[in-house]
Amino acid sequence: MSEPTTASYRRTLAIVSLAHTYSHISILALPPVFVLLRAEFGLSGTQLGLLVTLVSAGMLAQIPLGEVVDRVGAKWPLVAGQALTAVGMGITAVAPSYRWLVIGAVVVGVGQAPIHPANYALVATVAPRARLGRSFSVHTFGGYLGFAIGPLLIGAAAVTVGWRTGLGAVAVVGLAYALVIAGLLVPLYRTALGARPATPMGDGVATYSGAIVFLGVFFIVIAAAEKAVQAFTPLFVVDGLAAAVTTGSNALAVFFTLTAVFVLVGGQLADRTDPRWNIALATVVTAGALAVAVQVAPTTAVTILAVFAVAGAGFGLMFASRDRLVAQLSADDAVGRSFGFVFTADSLGGVIAPVALGVVIDLLSVSVAFAITAVTFIAAGVLALAQGRGLALRLRGLAVGR
Repeated sequence: MSEPTTASYRRTLAIVSLAHTYSHISILALPPVFVLLRAEFGLSGTQLGLLVTLVSAGMLAQIPLGEVVDRVGAKWPLVAGQALTAVGMGITAVAPSYRWLVIGAVVVGVGQAPIHPANYALVATVAPRARLGRSFSVHTFGGYLGFAIGPLLIGAAAVTVGWRTGLGAVAVVGLAYALVIAGLLVPLYRTALGARPATPMGDGVATYSGAIVFLGVFFIVIAAAEKAVQAFTPLFVVDGLAAAVTTGSNALAVFFTLTAVFVLVGGQLADRTDPRWNIALATVVTAGALAVAVQVAPTTAVTILAVFAVAGAGFGLMFASRDRLVAQLSADDAVGRSFGFVFTADSLGGVIAPVALGVVIDLLSVSVAFAITAVTFIAAGVLALAQGRGLALRLRGLAVGR
């Protein structure tokens, strides 16, 4: 198989990175308008939380859709996922009742399911081996850019033109971009698979090496830690640190902004050093910053934002190394299903963490919950290192072979 051209590499990376931005905007589209939804439909906190859970639950279909990516190529599953996500956003925009909000959330979640397996398979196929980590970092930057700008844009639209118009605009943009992907994306992954022996659909589970399964456990743990930060930072800053409500929301924004920036730095590290140690470094920095927040309890807004900036920067260093591990440890004809597997594990961690830590907050305190979150980051780093010398040798062998 001939190597993809520089032009096709750049075009593919740009297309899938923007798709990742839209994906993350959609995942966080509803929380910014929760106050308005609660007022209009008379919803409880549990009903609102269920909408977020349903989006994550729909993404649990990533394993079978990863299989589909490996069978038919990544382009059309990506197009379908992009379009279905937009349809789900449209349903929420016109929802006449809570039941239709639930339906819209489910459709968004199912639409999200093929996006990670398809995107990562495309990047893993088209990127030059020497730039794989940096390529993953650009793609991840696109996603976290969506986390950073999505709530701001949707929140601003909600207070100026209404929440229905804001969500409707997200739906229209998503459908338009699905057409762009269909027209401009070359099905490079299908071409790559054409030169490889096909793996029968039913044998998918057998293609998961022990290392990939172990990485799935790592994904559960790191996703649980991230979801805890995402869900409870504002509450921790307000209740645990006695700061203003605006400081709580700003702390979360600072965390993910620095995450997005340092994702690109992490891409440079992933191409030059052992990815396991990069992950360990990232988790130690993040956990250390959160521990400072819990133990020292900074009281000024500037110090609080600085602590969460350090935590976000550390977290961003991890992603490219994480993704490079998955790509390098996947069989050539199972890249899509491997990413489907680990991102299903990621979704599972995101489903479990908010409920588990919510119980901790109710029984103990939000500060205890955040201390547990810091320990969870450390546990993820230990899992990355625990893959051992055998994995390091395999990675070096893969790098030489490719």
